[in-house]
Amino acid sequence: MKSINDKNALRQRRKKHPIRYTFKTVKILICLLLSIYLIFRIINKDNNFSVPETNRIVKNVSKDNLNKPKTHSNVNIRNELEKLAETSSEYREIYSNLDCYPEELLAALCSNSEMLEFALGYNNKDSSVPCEFTKEELKEKYPLFMQWDKRWGYVSYGDSCIGLAGCAPTCLSMAILALTDNKDATPDRVAIYAQDAGFYMKGSGTSWSFMTEGASHFGINGKEICLSQGTVFSEIQSGHPIICSMGPGDFTTQGHFIVLVGEQDGKIIVNDPNSRERSSVLWDYDVLQGQIKNLWAYSR
Repeated sequence: MKSINDKNALRQRRKKHPIRYTFKTVKILICLLLSIYLIFRIINKDNNFSVPETNRIVKNVSKDNLNKPKTHSNVNIRNELEKLAETSSEYREIYSNLDCYPEELLAALCSNSEMLEFALGYNNKDSSVPCEFTKEELKEKYPLFMQWDKRWGYVSYGDSCIGLAGCAPTCLSMAILALTDNKDATPDRVAIYAQDAGFYMKGSGTSWSFMTEGASHFGINGKEICLSQGTVFSEIQSGHPIICSMGPGDFTTQGHFIVLVGEQDGKIIVNDPNSRERSSVLWDYDVLQGQIKNLWAYSR
């Protein structure tokens, strides 16, 4: 009898205060939907790695049309820039002031027209301005950073600058942000740490030990992995970006670092810190395999 009276009393209260009970029901539904959304985001973040969340378009096209890095002598550099000077006022400005630019920069520019803006600003550089990631970069699962980005490219690294020699810290910066959302791990800060901690080796560049020991300093785990198709795809599908040390070929004439960030159509998505063009196409594992000298997978 008591339970019936309680139910009747509850009905009476609901009739007297319909808005209160409707609002309570809405709050419960909102909390339930929010919980489902958060669970979905966690599952999606941990398991969906086939295509990175990025604004750039990755195409399955032939690599034959890509510009491959070339070795240039002093004479070749001058001749190449003379030809380029006929194509635009920007190149004419550089060609008219060749003595104002380091040979290393001019050689890189001859192989990579994407660096033109960076080269133009080289003599007016200001590396004292604090670097920050953009809102768009922070939203991407695997952001693509260029080592010659004017935000950090002019910062000193070893006997050069990040724009010309900082591919390794730039790659590690991409992996750190992807795995930790650490907004402070910009390429310049990672490069400064690498240099101060003795990971930059004069004459040879960034030490391979930086790929593991340097990673742990920024809160991620780096492990050297074997070069096999099964291992590479397994790590990528597990959400573990892979940094590769590359030998001469499609990416470099001497040495370079890139990041493998995803899989699409059975091919690999690459973040090359020196080329947006090479980062916009899909790569066959067999093409990359012959150029990889060593590789490391990263996780939290």
